[in-house]
Amino acid sequence: MRDFWAEGLKNQRKGRLRKVAVLVIILLIIVAIICLISIYFFNAKFRNWCDENVLRKEILQEDTRYIELDGDGNTQVYAFENYICLFKKKTLEFYNKIGNQVHKIDLDINKAVFTSAGRYMVVCEENGQKFYLICDKDKIFENSVEGNISYVNVSKSGYVSVVTSDASYKSVVIVYDKNGEEIFKTNLVTSRVVDVAVSEDSKYLAIAEVDLSGIIIESKIQIISIELAQTNPEEAIIYKYDAQTDKLIINIEYQEQNKLICMYNDSIDILQDNVNNSLVELEDQKLLSITIGLDNRIALVEEVSTGDYTSDTRVRIINPATSKEREYILKDVAKSINNSENKIAINFGTELHIISRNGILIKKYISEQEINDVVMTDTLIGVAYRDKIQIINI
Repeated sequence: MRDFWAEGLKNQRKGRLRKVAVLVIILLIIVAIICLISIYFFNAKFRNWCDENVLRKEILQEDTRYIELDGDGNTQVYAFENYICLFKKKTLEFYNKIGNQVHKIDLDINKAVFTSAGRYMVVCEENGQKFYLICDKDKIFENSVEGNISYVNVSKSGYVSVVTSDASYKSVVIVYDKNGEEIFKTNLVTSRVVDVAVSEDSKYLAIAEVDLSGIIIESKIQIISIELAQTNPEEAIIYKYDAQTDKLIINIEYQEQNKLICMYNDSIDILQDNVNNSLVELEDQKLLSITIGLDNRIALVEEVSTGDYTSDTRVRIINPATSKEREYILKDVAKSINNSENKIAINFGTELHIISRNGILIKKYISEQEINDVVMTDTLIGVAYRDKIQIINI
């Protein structure tokens, strides 16, 4: 009997030891995974090695689908949502991710200018009067304006902002809702509008303007309440900001919490709650590209000299809310840069690196020939050649 109980206690101890051993092994595996993930995110050399040898993020041109072009040099290419769009002979064609045509729309324009946000796309005549709003693949409305269209913008909620110029005014800004109804119009006599943006909650319209009529450059930003513009236009302008003398406003973009990102010739600023703060100074870097069009990020692409005849490309991705940065560095000089809301494509000639807004490589595309152009959304990329468009699904 005594031996029976002794044997039972011995088996219980062995069982507990096994459980402890299994638990320790599981904890060690979890710690190892956390360490590897941390090293992957914060050690560029280790991350590049993993991307190439473990995660196999490389894709060859021969492994992708493509859309054949008919040799018409006037064909324009644009990426919208899940489609590659080809515009030729007044027809906009939609192709899916495997290169099949799924829809087409007739547009009475010759040379198109495209812009899009979310489910909405605007197509207008370059330096013309006509424009169209498209939702998904359907034409919602068409309209025309007096004067020539110099700029057009669309928000994720379908508000269309059209900037025109005519003999009487430097610029005219007209805002339409998604049904094509005009809800706001303003004329600027001495200033020229360089950009417009609608906030993510569709409450505010920002207008960036430059006055070059005097001996100094004057850059200004107006914030307009879209609701008041419809009910009480005289009170619609709720804030005006005058930048420092000789600062040239280039681009504006709304991000989360109604932060207005403002790109000047020498800095990137944030305008929020009627307070302006400088985020990045742009005086010393050898910049290849700047984008403020990412979702709650800005990106600066710099050429960094590493020797007498060698340079690297460094992509700095900055979170405006926290000022924290991520970097992506390549030992070559980029030829061009494109971006969607959450991704950046860096063209090195015969290589295309697609990275996330956190600076992590998503895919590396290897081309058999020089890449002419790139169009992209968050879900696909079109790599343009003379005779075809290769499709990369991301």
